[in-house]
Amino acid sequence: MPEAQQLARAQDLVQVKDIKEGLVLLKNGGLRKVILVDGLNFDLKSEDEQSVITFAYQNFLNSLDFPIQINIHSRKLNVEDYLKRLDERQSKEENELLKTQISEYREFIKSFVESNAVMTKSFFVTVPYDPVNLPSANTSLLPKFLGGGKATLAPQEEILPRHREQLHQRAEQVITGLRQVGLRAVSLEDPELLELFYNFYNPTTIEKKELNNIDREGSSGGVEDTIAPASIEITSNYLRLGDKFAKNLFVLDYPRYLSSGWFSPVINLPELCDVSIFINPVDTAIALRKLRRKATQLESQMMSNQEKGLVRDPALETGFQDVESLRDSLQQATEKLFDVGVYMTIYADSEKDLNRLEAEITNLLDAKLINMKPANFEQTKAWSS
Repeated sequence: MPEAQQLARAQDLVQVKDIKEGLVLLKNGGLRKVILVDGLNFDLKSEDEQSVITFAYQNFLNSLDFPIQINIHSRKLNVEDYLKRLDERQSKEENELLKTQISEYREFIKSFVESNAVMTKSFFVTVPYDPVNLPSANTSLLPKFLGGGKATLAPQEEILPRHREQLHQRAEQVITGLRQVGLRAVSLEDPELLELFYNFYNPTTIEKKELNNIDREGSSGGVEDTIAPASIEITSNYLRLGDKFAKNLFVLDYPRYLSSGWFSPVINLPELCDVSIFINPVDTAIALRKLRRKATQLESQMMSNQEKGLVRDPALETGFQDVESLRDSLQQATEKLFDVGVYMTIYADSEKDLNRLEAEITNLLDAKLINMKPANFEQTKAWSS
């Protein structure tokens, strides 16, 4: 008889191995520090205030020499604690008139939140630190030179003090930079991290609170058993996490110019979603070499068109001017180049609603000449990222 096929576990897709001392230890040995950041309404600021905030944020990014990930978490507002406090206040109230008014107010709040999409937006910055295995004295370096190997992360059971210190230094640099922008930022501790990852892997319309009461020690798998979804169904173009359908989208390309707040319509949608923005600084020396090669290609193509007597191509000339301007800024150290990736996970109760929400987001960004595509056949990788 053929050997029975082994079914994958939901825990296998959970990248988190442990959460302790305010740090997230991944299965590949990487460490992560998650920082909660207060939001601000940029559109309500005056033009001068917007310029100051933009300049401060630009300086913050230029000060980074390591990648960061910005996460936007959109869920329906949880008013359970507020309703409980109203119940307690009502039970202690002796005045019958006030007791009646509190009861009516409570019912109004409950019905209003149930019938209207009152969303809460949470903003996080994830700071990474990935320890790398260096070859030991007894390890031959020949395979490295022949291309047979590469540096790998170092899986570890415990967090080494020097790694913890390196990550804390990065986190403090990020917190200081965000405070200079005018944003309050605090690092999450173990209970908050456990709650955050549980709600990410188990998306619901209204998130659960106070998950720190769960006994993690009692489960054989530790954190991964606690936060893993009850079930995962994987298809080519969507995932099903428990009762929710999920689809991952990514931004393929951008136009030459985008105004401030270009992503606000998507962030402010009254829908369940998670947005991740990866910002990775590019080494200036490498960027200058690539830009020089690109400038040579564009200039050569323009000269070739001119020799053939073709009409000038404004797209080529604009591209050449942009490359030269960027080269000047990088050479003078007034700018820094970043690799930026934007990923979005949307949730719905049915596949039909999921496709409707995807079309709505795509249409919003198409109007700004931003091309967003679904991560077909790569849904699990995009979701895990």
